[in-house]
Amino acid sequence: MEEMKYKDMIELIYQAEEKTLDEKIKQANKKIKEQIKDINIDKLIENTSKPNDLNKALEKIEENYSIKISQYTKDFYKQGFIDGVNLMINCIKQ
Repeated sequence: MEEMKYKDMIELIYQAEEKTLDEKIKQANKKIKEQIKDINIDKLIENTSKPNDLNKALEKIEENYSIKISQYTKDFYKQGFIDGVNLMINCIKQ
């Protein structure tokens, strides 16, 4: 029963911070813009007969997502830690 209360509290905190988290995603996207590899979809479609080119493009896509996920995870853990500390401070004050 108590576990459900904690999950509800976490959901409420998330909803309160949703705009902040969205902004963090936008900032992360700006930070990693140079790291993301360009993929020319038109060229990829033209060269589908070349499995090697397709594999390279898929590897770039996978690498791009890995870069994004790692940056998002880093920023969210950081924000989660900050939110957790602030929550503890607020609870101690009250």
